[in-house]
Amino acid sequence: MGMKNRFENEQENTLDVFTPDKFDKLIRGKSINFLIGAGASTPMYPTLSFGEGYPTFEDLISHKDLEHYTRIFMYTYYFKKWIKPMGLDRTNFYEKYGKCKTLESYRRFISLLYSFLLNESNELPKRINIFTTNYDLVFERIFDEFLIERPLIYFNDGSRGFFKKYISNKNFYMNVTHSGYNDNFRREVPTINLFKLHGSMSWTVDEDISKQDRIFVEENNQYLKDLKNSVKDINISLEDIEQTVNNCLSQDIDLLVSNLNKLVGQLNLTNESLERFYEDYSNLSIINPDKYKFSKTVLEQHYYQLIRSFSYELEKKNSILIVFGFSFADEHIKDVFERSLLNPDLLVFVISFSASGQIELKEKFKGYNNIIFLPENFSEYQGDFEYLLYLLGDNDEK
Repeated sequence: MGMKNRFENEQENTLDVFTPDKFDKLIRGKSINFLIGAGASTPMYPTLSFGEGYPTFEDLISHKDLEHYTRIFMYTYYFKKWIKPMGLDRTNFYEKYGKCKTLESYRRFISLLYSFLLNESNELPKRINIFTTNYDLVFERIFDEFLIERPLIYFNDGSRGFFKKYISNKNFYMNVTHSGYNDNFRREVPTINLFKLHGSMSWTVDEDISKQDRIFVEENNQYLKDLKNSVKDINISLEDIEQTVNNCLSQDIDLLVSNLNKLVGQLNLTNESLERFYEDYSNLSIINPDKYKFSKTVLEQHYYQLIRSFSYELEKKNSILIVFGFSFADEHIKDVFERSLLNPDLLVFVISFSASGQIELKEKFKGYNNIIFLPENFSEYQGDFEYLLYLLGDNDEK
């Protein structure tokens, strides 16, 4: 794996002080992709961490000794703390998060990508791909906001339709042009593709059209409404759930699972209400943190199509991948990514939030010469959204 590539000398000349100008020089004129994880939406939505040194939520929910009703109990926790806030309708979303700094960072991010594409040459498609494992609807809301002020950009989430919008991987890779009334000029419209690798809060499966399963987009859909009702029947607050989990916390995951099984069994929750909730929960069009597959075949098929798109993009010549807020805990995405590193024309920037996280990723992907780990100096920078915006040339930041 000690391969040489055409980026290596450039990297050696830029790693001492990595400026926005040097970043722009390396990515300009290339096929640009982002891989964005849950860290991008923090602290708007919390991470799945119980604290440093403790097992993660994913480790706990996937444990072989976790009992059936304890697992459902943990999914009530997951729904109340993470899913329900992500599924807020437009009005409630802006009432809760309208002044959130993270939301403003998303706005600046999309504005910077738009400016970048406007200044690209016409030799390559004016296109940027965003691959994300996040279920939340932040990108979609920012896209809607952005289009009101700047209509000459094409945001593509793979959906088509008017009153019913259906998702298909075939709807990506479109080049959109704009011409005058008399067709006396033609210019390509900047495009940002959004690939939601783990599903979305707005996706549902429609089984009634031509007897073929299809994925369609519907904000605040019936599945979410049903879940909000069925979780009430369990009759336990988020605060009580968190207290139960905190009482069981241990750095030994086997002990944590044993304590949790015992304590949940003492809560006098009805099995009927738990099963009803879990049945409704299973209708969500997402990949759960327990690393199990989608519950419906059509969703699983779409997932593999999206993963293939991710792989194809990284295998292209002059391809760039910018990783932000992503830990590579998803083994399937990690495997696809690692295979793609064999492409000598691929250059990857991995932005880590902390020095310890960067050390872990350097160890995980050691031996590859086409990865630049950023920031280089954690005493001066932290690998947060502000740093990503800084690299992209945000004049308001460092």
